[in-house]
Parts: sequence; C-alpha cells; structure tokens
Amino acid sequence: MKRTVIAATALALAGTLAGCGGDDEPKADPSPTKSESPSATATTPEPTWDDKFSPAQLRRYEAARDRWLEFWEAYTDAARTGADTPGLLRMFEKYSLVPLSERSDFLDTYTRGGARLEVPPEVLWTNATKITAKTVTFNYCLDYTNARITNIDGRVTEHTPPLRRLVGVQMQKTSEGWKKAGYVNSGVKACTATAP
Repeated sequence: MKRTVIAATALALAGTLAGCGGDDEPKADPSPTKSESPSATATTPEPTWDDKFSPAQLRRYEAARDRWLEFWEAYTDAARTGADTPGLLRMFEKYSLVPLSERSDFLDTYTRGGARLEVPPEVLWTNATKITAKTVTFNYCLDYTNARITNIDGRVTEHTPPLRRLVGVQMQKTSEGWKKAGYVNSGVKACTATAP
C-alpha cells in the first residue's frame, strides 16, 4: 500500500517537474499588450483539506496515517490466507486498541467464514478531518475495482456499488505509538478517485 501511495506521489511529482525543464526561449508576442493591474489577473487558489491544519498537526496526521497503512498491509496479508496464527493476535495488539475484538471479527470473516482477500482493495487517498494532540481522524478511499475476494469453495464475491468507498478511521496516540481506535462513519458512502 505504501508503494501505491509512493508511486502516485512520484508520478504526480514527475508530471510537475516535466514542465520545469527545457531550454525553451520565451516567444515574443507581436500583438500589443494592455497593462493590467495584478489584482485583476491574480486568482485565489482553491483551499485544500490540509489548509486548515498547522504543520505540527499535519505531522501527527502523517504519523497516524503511516501507522494505519502499516496495519492495512499487515491485515491484507493475513486476510490472503485467513489463518489464525500466533502472529495474528500480535498484529492486532500492535495496531489496535481493541485487539481481541478485531481478531474475533477477522476469525469470523476469514478463518471460520472462509473468505480470502486474494487482491485487496486499493487505498486511493487519505485526508484528515480532525487532528488533536492525542487523536487523528481521517478518511480514506478504498477502490474495489480490481479487488478479488473469494470464498473457501473458490466462488468470487461480487462487489456491489459503489466500487470506491469512503471509510473514516480514528487513530489514538498511545505509549506504544499510534493505534486504531475504530471506524467513525457508518453505512457505505462513495468517494471520488482523487481527494477532495
């Protein structure tokens, strides 16, 4: 998952930098120009979600988000096999405030339920909605377009729309680092391919 986020960032950066290079000489415009005041031509950029947070808050968000992405990778790896290993409980203890409950849900779905997450949904983006000293709440968009979930008998689970789903999660800072406190929104909500 981190690779997906890193690759998307690298592609965006490459596209931005592509416009910065070259030996192009500016071309003179033969038509006469009118002098305009700077205020008449200046545009105000659209505010983005991160504009409302301080640099310190954004660092907390990034730390909490990165910890959640670690959890997501470990969770999807475990869901590929659905096995109840000693490492499964340790994984939930490392990343969750309610490890026994999360492990129980996992066992119901994957171990006893027989589901296998062959290809996990892709995390398209994340954005913070609330940041305090001890908690970070953020949304992430999961894209199920290429996800593949099978049952123990090999049947493929069909995904119902929307294929891009908005999920809210709250992370809490503990003495052991950031841990998942729980999900904050209910119901299935659609999200766009790019962050708002």
